[in-house]
Amino acid sequence: MKKCLTVDYINIYKIREILMSEKMKIMIRIINFIIVRIGIKFDAYKLKKLIDFGFIITEKIISNLKNLIPFYLDFYEEIVNSEVDLADISKNDHVLHIGCGSIPATSILLEEKIGPQITGVDNNLPSINQALKLLTMIKLSDKIKILYGDALNFPIEEYDLIIVSQGIKRYDRVLENISKSMKKNAKVIFRTSSDINGKLTVNDRFIEKIFSIKGIIPHRKNGLLITILLQKKLISNF
Repeated sequence: MKKCLTVDYINIYKIREILMSEKMKIMIRIINFIIVRIGIKFDAYKLKKLIDFGFIITEKIISNLKNLIPFYLDFYEEIVNSEVDLADISKNDHVLHIGCGSIPATSILLEEKIGPQITGVDNNLPSINQALKLLTMIKLSDKIKILYGDALNFPIEEYDLIIVSQGIKRYDRVLENISKSMKKNAKVIFRTSSDINGKLTVNDRFIEKIFSIKGIIPHRKNGLLITILLQKKLISNF
């Protein structure tokens, strides 16, 4: 059963229902069609950078248009649902979300659906301040912790699950740091863009050298977005 999140007297689920009008559904389909069509003609890595930039800009715009935030949550809901199943996320997990942004949609949805202990971290102070205001508004500031920090030196040893958002800077170095510092049985969810065939781009293949890939889920409704489940690559003594 879903928890009821409220913005004072406004039911957030009612707002989401209203905002997901037929016009908005059509808009999503058009955007996804454009992304896929562009992907056929452009280099995969350049396309990934374009999409990553698009995610960042979209979030910054929506964070200043509060009535569109429920729509933004709907965009992520199916993604988070599939990741919950992929990583078998439970209430007992201690979750770290790197690159939570000004609208910590993943953290909000995980709290809504499962209720694990969640910490979001971002290296952009204005985004942190906006995220804290949003969590206060929807009465989740006591459930989700938001911190200012750099993922390259953030202590991650205590976390059971680490989510790495699409579009964060220096993600290769962040993932390398995670691979060295994460505890043995921890899991990593990494969101990125695939090539047009649903495979890792050339620039993401370094992941295979530092992690064990346990699964990949394509989010076909969201263009080339994929979620990769990673675990620590154990070194054999034999």
